[in-house]
Amino acid sequence: MSRAAIEILISSGPGEARYLVLADGRPIELVVDRPSLLLDSVFRGRVTALDKGLDAAFVELGQGDRPGFLPGAKALGLSEGAAIVVRVRAEGRGGKGALLALQDGFPAAGEAPALLRRPDPLERLRAAFSEARIVPNAHHEVDEALAAALDPVVPLPGGGRLVIEQTAALTAIDVDSAGRRPAEANMAAVAEIARQLRLRSIGGQAVVDFVSGRDRKPLYRLAEALRQAVAADPVPTHVFGVSPLGLVELTRERHGASLAELLCRRAQAATPETLALAALRSLLAETLARPGKMLALRAAPSVAAALAGLAAERTEAERRLGHALTIREDAARAPEDVLIEETTP
Repeated sequence: MSRAAIEILISSGPGEARYLVLADGRPIELVVDRPSLLLDSVFRGRVTALDKGLDAAFVELGQGDRPGFLPGAKALGLSEGAAIVVRVRAEGRGGKGALLALQDGFPAAGEAPALLRRPDPLERLRAAFSEARIVPNAHHEVDEALAAALDPVVPLPGGGRLVIEQTAALTAIDVDSAGRRPAEANMAAVAEIARQLRLRSIGGQAVVDFVSGRDRKPLYRLAEALRQAVAADPVPTHVFGVSPLGLVELTRERHGASLAELLCRRAQAATPETLALAALRSLLAETLARPGKMLALRAAPSVAAALAGLAAERTEAERRLGHALTIREDAARAPEDVLIEETTP
């Protein structure tokens, strides 16, 4: 069997570089590098606190206000104020600092905190794919692959699709046969799921909802096929089996943010009605701080329209205010930015 032709496409700009690895023209890995990303970087840090309950040390790295977390502090015999050399095992996320490991081969004396080494992702990719052809300035190709890797819908070869939804707790992957024979769609999904986990840098817990009927036996075969498919992933990935609900469960070691977490804003936007009701609550609360003043609302068109449609709620607010409520539409305002301002009778 011939070896796949490997290419590393590079798209580089101020503050960010993007690397796309292609195997026979098919994307298998995407790396986004920014100065703020510290995976595998080595620091001379300083121990700022010890937590006996967690058996861990908190280590100042000089990278913002969140110290790194170093487990196993008791066995290391650390003390507060000590300078130690550590490597970043996993990026900080969710308000937590980076996960650290003790690192040998660097001097444990010198300025602390200090960055001693930050790896070059391109060097890592060259080492992993020694025969790869390097393609610089491939901005369009990399942008296209990145857009596809952020799309929750992934077409399957031969028909059907995957729907990939990432949440804070886990990643849910749904297999949709879209009229194709379920067995065929499921088998096509196995290889694509393994590729997408790596391509999107998905870490943590994941569940796969294959197309299934009453017979659960095919699910166990699919779990085994998925176990074999993820074996080539350089990031440790473990398929545990089938849950009582018929979901195939797996974990992929988390080293940092996924592409979606790194590149996308993942906050859920409130509906105009929710924002309108919140504005009424804020208005009534504001009247207590500004007695004797007539107050009005200035809001984005969508929120102003929602307020206009809430007749009963607006009437109740006017009763408690003691005057008619003025709502001014402001196209320049963001929906969540409702202004409470004074008005005249």
